[in-house]
Amino acid sequence: MASAMTITTAPATRKGMPMKKRLVLAAVIITLTIVPALIMVAVTYIVTGEVQAAATWASIPAIAGIAAEATAGRRFAVVAAIATAMIAPVCIVAGASPVSGAGLMGIMAITIGQLSKFGLHKSALLYPVMMSWAVIDPPAWAGQTTVDRFDESYLLWMSLIFFVGAFIPALVLPFLMRKRPRPPRKPYSRDDALPYTVMITVLVTVSTFVVLSNPKWYGGGFIIAVILIMAPIGDTQTLKPTIMRILGTVVGSVLLVVVLSQVDSLTVIYLVGLVFIVIALIARFGTHVWIYYVFMVPATAALNATTFSQVGQLGEQRLGDNIIGGILVIIGSAIAVSYSHWAQRHGRAHDDDPETHGLQETPVPAASSA
Repeated sequence: MASAMTITTAPATRKGMPMKKRLVLAAVIITLTIVPALIMVAVTYIVTGEVQAAATWASIPAIAGIAAEATAGRRFAVVAAIATAMIAPVCIVAGASPVSGAGLMGIMAITIGQLSKFGLHKSALLYPVMMSWAVIDPPAWAGQTTVDRFDESYLLWMSLIFFVGAFIPALVLPFLMRKRPRPPRKPYSRDDALPYTVMITVLVTVSTFVVLSNPKWYGGGFIIAVILIMAPIGDTQTLKPTIMRILGTVVGSVLLVVVLSQVDSLTVIYLVGLVFIVIALIARFGTHVWIYYVFMVPATAALNATTFSQVGQLGEQRLGDNIIGGILVIIGSAIAVSYSHWAQRHGRAHDDDPETHGLQETPVPAASSA
């Protein structure tokens, strides 16, 4: 399950998981994605007397929580869920200003970069991805067309929605993974972590500022997602893997444009997103990993579509953001490749980092001892 949420390029000799296990795993993930949304839709309806589309956003932190628990363990996922509940309202408020919103996203990007030294960046990567939506385009409440970012009741509800979404996988998944060891963590050296941190921080901060400075640029969280998910780390020698991943997301965006042009119901679009997630995860556990990048793109967009008033144009926006984000990542990757080649020619400085000294690429224990 852990590999479903990672972005590394699979080797050519990769052996896929048996189809039966892939189907079971995909079913578990889909269930853990839907349940938090259903719970929060029910709770908000009982309390407010209205069906709150914003409650379906619990599915977004649920996906992040699944990735965190499956790769880093229960403790990490629980702490991340608590942090998510605390930072969600801060993200919504910070998004009222391009400066504060960009600064907050920059801080989260720095955090991801530093976690790479402990091999935890992939476990936490989806949290800033989902938080970018709260910063840039939070959901409206009670059928309103605009969002009051300073409404305390709204902020408390969104904090609860994000917490429930992230916490339920952390609570349930350990019981489902008792006999399944987690994949080994790969701590990166300071020489690898530094250019990666600088690259994603600069790209995320600048992109967030530009998007927030242009209110008509709805759905701008897509561009942040592309940057964070596609940005490479390590001894990158070629741009080919990054370019292939970006091309996969572009193909997925075109697919989304086609789907949204044929469907008007938000409920149907949400269900389409779940179907796309199943396809993506089955592919991710197999040998055709490129299918994962194609279908995961429209899947995440469709799950977000329940609160968009411009659903008909969301596909085009997603396609444009993918292209822009892809170009930025390619530029950043080209700089990283140049740095890697320069470092090899001139020799790297001693890279003994006291923070990560002694970390080994050893498997993480199963959930019972996480």
